[in-house]
Amino acid sequence: MRVAAFVAAVLLVSACSLVAFAQEQDIYSILGLKKNANIREIKKAYKSLVKEWHPDKSTDPAAQEKFMQIQKAYEILSDPEKKERYDKFGTMDDSPQMRGAHFHDQFDHFHSFFGGGFQDDFFSKQRITMRQYTHNILDRSKKQPYLVFVYSTYCHACFHFESMWKDLTNDLEPLGYGMATINAMLDGNLLDKLRVHSMPSILAIVDGRSIQMRIKSLHSITARTVREFARDTIPAYVMTRINSHDKLTRFVDLWKTTNKASVLVFGSTEKPTIRFLLAAMRFSSFARFGYVHLGEPTAEITAMKEALSIKCSQCENILIFNEQPEKGPIARHSISNAKQLTKEAIDTFIQANMLLSLPRLSSTDFLDELCPVSSRNSRHLCVILPISSSDVDSKQFEAYTEYVKKSADYWKNQFVHFTYLFTDKQMEWIRPYLEANGKKIDTDNEKPNKNLLVIWRIEYVKSRFVWLNDAWTGDEQRVYQAVQGVVEGNTRLDNTQRVNSMVDEHAPTIWTRMSRAAVQMAETLWFYVNKEEAYPFLSAVGTLFIILGIGQLLSYVNKDSTKKPKVQKSNSDEWIPDDPKDAAGKYMSEKAKEAQLLNRQQKIYSAMCPLMHELRAETYFGMIRLLKPGCRSLVLLVDEENKERLLRQFAQYIFPIRNNKTFSFGYLVVDKNLAWFRKLLEHTLPSGETAQVGKNGDEGQAIEEQGGAAAQTLYARLKSINPRQTVGTVLALCGWKLYFSIYHPMHSASKKKHFLGFDSDDSDSDQEVATKEEKAMLHFSSRGLCVDNVLDAFPLWLDRLLEGSIRRYYIPEWPDNLK
Repeated sequence: MRVAAFVAAVLLVSACSLVAFAQEQDIYSILGLKKNANIREIKKAYKSLVKEWHPDKSTDPAAQEKFMQIQKAYEILSDPEKKERYDKFGTMDDSPQMRGAHFHDQFDHFHSFFGGGFQDDFFSKQRITMRQYTHNILDRSKKQPYLVFVYSTYCHACFHFESMWKDLTNDLEPLGYGMATINAMLDGNLLDKLRVHSMPSILAIVDGRSIQMRIKSLHSITARTVREFARDTIPAYVMTRINSHDKLTRFVDLWKTTNKASVLVFGSTEKPTIRFLLAAMRFSSFARFGYVHLGEPTAEITAMKEALSIKCSQCENILIFNEQPEKGPIARHSISNAKQLTKEAIDTFIQANMLLSLPRLSSTDFLDELCPVSSRNSRHLCVILPISSSDVDSKQFEAYTEYVKKSADYWKNQFVHFTYLFTDKQMEWIRPYLEANGKKIDTDNEKPNKNLLVIWRIEYVKSRFVWLNDAWTGDEQRVYQAVQGVVEGNTRLDNTQRVNSMVDEHAPTIWTRMSRAAVQMAETLWFYVNKEEAYPFLSAVGTLFIILGIGQLLSYVNKDSTKKPKVQKSNSDEWIPDDPKDAAGKYMSEKAKEAQLLNRQQKIYSAMCPLMHELRAETYFGMIRLLKPGCRSLVLLVDEENKERLLRQFAQYIFPIRNNKTFSFGYLVVDKNLAWFRKLLEHTLPSGETAQVGKNGDEGQAIEEQGGAAAQTLYARLKSINPRQTVGTVLALCGWKLYFSIYHPMHSASKKKHFLGFDSDDSDSDQEVATKEEKAMLHFSSRGLCVDNVLDAFPLWLDRLLEGSIRRYYIPEWPDNLK
């Protein structure tokens, strides 16, 4: 028993150490392998590294630690079950085999009491935990989407879908789709993070976010609907739709700016199949993918088929173009049965041709591909030419490109990769290598396109390197001898440097990221908000937009017509500094300014003519007697001779208040209605009977006689008013409260409280008799005035009227003797 317990403890400790080790590092990179390496390649790499890093043979101080890492990596990858789990989830954390017995024992009493739960052996093999989701699945989902099934041990409906999930696993997993499950009883925190609150649920984890499948009813879930959901969740931007020759030309010509080869898929289905979408996601770092539907009966598709020699319209065709698209595809693959085009076949075909003849180090993915981790026996060297992005069109770089193309086969057999990078974009990465060689980055005499950097990555984050100074001067023999010396060991890689991450030059712009985030947010909101919640919200938003639209329409209809009119171009070339400029930016002459002013006045007068009505017997009630409270009529007194001229001036001044609903506008022809105006003024004359009587009767009698005499004098003056003297007078008539205000250049009104026996407010108390100067209510005189300037002071009077500081004259009734 003690021996068995000891063995179990050792196995448990070993398993835990393997779990922690697999979690911390990429075990493929430790062995210097790609992630699709088979067991034969794993064994070969293991044997080679063990000989190199064995503590008895290596003098490196870190040999012991490195040897242990190699042993642990091989222990995981040599076990098919552990390797499968690591390939699926990128970790060995929380292995269901380790946790299964514990939870089985924990719920045994529930099984016996309730009659037993369901056996979830199949689901448990694919189960992921919170740690796996956070540290591995989210990051891997940018290249490989995951389809996740949420179940519970005691969910009866969940296990009805077990056979369907097995079929989906058999169909989608070979294509490259990740399949995973979540047990609600064991991973409740993960479900809360994913916002899953019902079972069964199906969701996809794509590009770092989760998308849930809408399930209307359990009967609606079929293998076909889940496959369609899995296909539609893959972002559409991973594969561009091409349906014309122009789009095809632009697509294959973008290799220079994107540093990626162009993979063109000609398919027989309307939408690209899921196998091609998954391949586009896997290789999106190295190639751009486009899709052409061969079934479209258009002349453009027919012309593309003929140009690319595609004769089978029902076949699946894959064409790859490099930096010379005018010479046609560098590789093509065609197969009649799409099901025979397996993931391994697609990956092998694309991996062999996905790089340009001279690819650029433009991201960490390119660095890992071109400069992989390798051991001493199979040392992979990376020859880098650092240049500026402005030197890419130079003749020296073109000669470098031609040399790499001609010698590609030879250097490939020597495990040497030629590449280049832009120093202005990858300065933080190249800086340590420059400083380690004693180079100054910004020196004029140094030309980075002459020096070659050779690196060998001994570990994922550590490399050995050497600078081949002036190795590239255009002499092919010189660069051959320099690089061959490194391959043969004549030039040693003695310098060691940490390998940093590179700037991703192909990362989406901030605008692209914002647009995608907005679309994703809308999709998420639409999923979590049901119809009962969405329809009122959309109705409110729609109503708001309708109201704003109506407001904008009304504003457009009633837009201010005071916009600057188009200025007529002057025929004069004379320039005056103070002259305003016309629409063309030229200074206007005096004639042009006069024409502009007349044009503006004519437009204003045309707009105001329908608003100015003549005050006569027919319009008397509408303009005075029937006015609503707070409304006033502005009436201009004119004669027949000067009517047109005065109305034009009046229109200019009242145009800004034309939309004021409390004002109406009109004019009175005094030639035939002078009697009405006299009658209106007579109502304001003081009466002798209203004079106060003091304590002394004689004094009161004297005041009364004086007031009566003043009234008679003013009455006599009103009888002698000439119509010519009243022209240009403006009356503000308030029909509801029986008062008016008057404007005339020669009219002066006292600011004292008592004026001609009437208050400015509506008081019924007796008034004092005004002084002799105050009794001169009206003083019309044609001296110093003419028709052209009679309204000059009207704007100031109108401002005071709007302020409420103009004197009001209250009358007992409105005269009705209009003609």
